[in-house]
Amino acid sequence: MGVSEKTENGKKRDVTGDFLLCNRCGSCRYVCPLLSVYREEWAGARGKVELAEAFFRGEKIDDKELRKIFDLCLHCMTCEENCPSGVRADEIVMAARAEMARRGMMPRVKRLALRLLEGADNGLFRVMRSLGLVRRGPLHGVGGKSPISIFYPLLGWPRERFIPLPAEKPFLASGPEFYPAADAEVSWPDEETLRRLAEGAPFDRMRAEELAHRAAAARERNLAAGARVYFFVGHSVNNFFPEEARAVVRLLNILGVDVLAPRDQLCCGAPVYYAGDIEGARGSAMRVLESFEGKRYDWIVSTCSSGSLMLKNEFPRLFDLNYDGYFEISWDPELETFRRNPERSGTRRKYARAEDLYRSHVEGKVRDVNELLADALGLRHEGKAVKGLFGEAEELHEPRRDETAAAKPQPVVTYHHPCHLSRGQDVDWQPEAILEALPGYRFVRMKDADRCCGGGGAFAFLNADASAEIARVKMDAVAAVHPAVVATACPLCRIQLMDMIRRRFGTGAKGKEKAAEIPVRTPAELLLEDLESLLPAGREAAGAAIPSAR
Repeated sequence: MGVSEKTENGKKRDVTGDFLLCNRCGSCRYVCPLLSVYREEWAGARGKVELAEAFFRGEKIDDKELRKIFDLCLHCMTCEENCPSGVRADEIVMAARAEMARRGMMPRVKRLALRLLEGADNGLFRVMRSLGLVRRGPLHGVGGKSPISIFYPLLGWPRERFIPLPAEKPFLASGPEFYPAADAEVSWPDEETLRRLAEGAPFDRMRAEELAHRAAAARERNLAAGARVYFFVGHSVNNFFPEEARAVVRLLNILGVDVLAPRDQLCCGAPVYYAGDIEGARGSAMRVLESFEGKRYDWIVSTCSSGSLMLKNEFPRLFDLNYDGYFEISWDPELETFRRNPERSGTRRKYARAEDLYRSHVEGKVRDVNELLADALGLRHEGKAVKGLFGEAEELHEPRRDETAAAKPQPVVTYHHPCHLSRGQDVDWQPEAILEALPGYRFVRMKDADRCCGGGGAFAFLNADASAEIARVKMDAVAAVHPAVVATACPLCRIQLMDMIRRRFGTGAKGKEKAAEIPVRTPAELLLEDLESLLPAGREAAGAAIPSAR
């Protein structure tokens, strides 16, 4: 059962039941990031639930006011996590947006703009490349002003805002479609090599030995099993962070996993879905399902938390494959309750092949890359573990620490939990376990690591001031840790953190807090760096020391 199809007393529940659960206790008020900015009842979950009830009962409400209030939601799911009654306010917001779109209340300009984002290399990025609006060097997380920043005030953005330009070539256009693991040259280090690596560098020898052992065991096991993944890249990673995509491919190949990365990949439909255009999202989702046909893989792996959440939980809802799909909602004045009218949608008839495609090619196969890596390496975290995805992993002892390394100050890495990964998919300990296993870093957990960064997909672009104010608390947490690197596992969170870190600590900073560059990376990229330092090519390039990228 997916996260979206929760039950109440063992019975399946849809959004009409959520209306009945809210007792107006106000617990959601204390955790909602938006309430800390607007300090108005309508900004929080309780206010939105009450407004949605009035909307579905047919009360007259100004259309413009409705759109404004329901657009102001980060979909961070913090309210749901803290609701004592189990109200899924996020689902109520989505139901209201879907109904407004069905009634034609979504502005046409917005609908057309969202459709531009369809495709892994969509029209927007193609236009930017044709105009030469691309970055030509590596992306380090903090950079100079964008050449298009002159237009930011027209969009309501501050001139100092940092948004990365797309790479000159997207990932899917710059490599093959299949990367066999057997072709990866891998030679694990001996004791003497590990000793030399640890000398004079902030490198934990014991953790390096443990990591090499786990990776070697994973490679042998996965090569023998012929493990293969479909790499569902997503348009943000494909265009903004192709280096991350290449790192994931290389890392999985080292661990013995073949990687399939077809060039004809499409956007999962998340942008139009969260805007409430359910029919548009169905069209995108159907094209994605059809693109999986005829391809062999064990798992679908993604580095985009919203993309994997769509595939895991929202696709079944879009096509009425579970009880929690999208449908018309009506108010029964006699019984004083809301009713669902699923028979009017016609979704199952229009998308007749959707169920077979989903059950055959997607259901139970989707994994965030951090899930896959933690499992392949047999990592544990506070007693938690998962069963082997590619067969039972070798039972390995807990990572050891080199006592002599304790005297060497290691660069600190901290981690921000993307909402759609931690709360949306319960993938929370795996990224931290990966960071704790790194021999070249010391992982320090920041305060409120799972607090929303203020990104929220399109929210940061449509509500720039509110987004920056929400991020201020996150930046306070980063400042308290003094990290060399901030890690996260979502491309949109990464863009938000890059911008806010640059303003607070980097080239856009003022005063005492201005510091050296603090890059924003992913756990997978950092894991690859440390693994590469153990391999012959990495050791040679690094001069038998830690890679200079640190």
